[in-house]
Amino acid sequence: MKNKLQSNYVHDYEETLMYSQNLTLLYVEDCPTTRRLTLDFLQKIFKNIIIAKNGKEGLENFIDNKIDLVITDIQMPIMNGLDMSKEIKSIDKTTPILILSAYQDLRTFTKAIHLDIDGYLLKPMDIKQFIQSLLKSLKDLHRRNENLEYKSSLEEMVAKKVQELRAKDKILLQQSRMASMGEMIDMIAHQWKQPLNSISMQMELLQMDMDNDTLEKENISEALDITTSQIEHLSQTMSEFRMFLRPNENIEKLNIASLLNSITVLLKDELLKHTTELVIKCADDIYIEANANDIKHLFINLINNAKDEMHVSNIESKHRKIIVESFLKNDKIEFLVSDNGLGIPKNIRDKLFHANFTTKEDIGGTGIGLYMCQQIVHKYGGIINVYNSDTGAVFKIVL
Repeated sequence: MKNKLQSNYVHDYEETLMYSQNLTLLYVEDCPTTRRLTLDFLQKIFKNIIIAKNGKEGLENFIDNKIDLVITDIQMPIMNGLDMSKEIKSIDKTTPILILSAYQDLRTFTKAIHLDIDGYLLKPMDIKQFIQSLLKSLKDLHRRNENLEYKSSLEEMVAKKVQELRAKDKILLQQSRMASMGEMIDMIAHQWKQPLNSISMQMELLQMDMDNDTLEKENISEALDITTSQIEHLSQTMSEFRMFLRPNENIEKLNIASLLNSITVLLKDELLKHTTELVIKCADDIYIEANANDIKHLFINLINNAKDEMHVSNIESKHRKIIVESFLKNDKIEFLVSDNGLGIPKNIRDKLFHANFTTKEDIGGTGIGLYMCQQIVHKYGGIINVYNSDTGAVFKIVL
């Protein structure tokens, strides 16, 4: 039995050495003789020991240095060991503290328990008992440090993954904007065709009148009015397209009604081409702080999505209608974008906002549009969902 106990002690001592080599110990003791004798033993275990002669000095050393473990006496001048331990635990409650004391009264022991002291050993020190208590504290400290390293490593991995996802989202946003830009260029061609035709026709009529000597002042005045009106229309559409395509990260106070109406200018001919009616229902006094292009991008994607779905679903031209509503509710802005198509099939509703998911492969769908809608809404702390009404699909946005 004696050999077994001796073997256990040797094993515990060796294991203690394994855990203690790179740690810094703060040893606080006011008695010179006890301090010298105890240090002779502690120096066999710890390479780095900081010594203090009272609680105040011990606390100052703890604040000024990276301390891994504290061993302290209780009765000391200026500041006793329990008061020092209380201050240390208030700074870092995870720091292990072992108390070596000649006092064994119940009140002192109870205070030590309330302070979450890791070990309470009586003087004169029993080496085996001390090694067991020390080893337990060192193992707990090692596990805590391992957990901190794992947590730090995990946080780095998460931060890296988040950074990668943000970079991916930026690429997807750029792809989405490039796709929108292609659509916009096509829209510009449609938007400008009619005004240019009208201007060209007016010029030809004036030329004919001049050739036939029938040119009158009234003809010139009428041609000027029509041409000026068409040029204003060209200027307005170009201004809207330029504002949408120009890179802009500014956050500003936006009037929702004005912003939605500007979108109708961008989409006017595209909706006419697909015989789709767009209805805007929004009060004039609703504002939001956001980036104008983000919000335009959001609603252009939703409106184009509804327009394409009704086209793919072969909804009769005379019945194609998209309604965009906006209203205040509980200090938040709610938007409803609804259509009178066939609605969203239940089996794809959960996938609708996933990147690269599309039901429009036949007409060049990329699967980016609705995903980017979700990203834009989340950017402003909002939510977006979709459901079916009696007349078709409804996208609901709360910002």
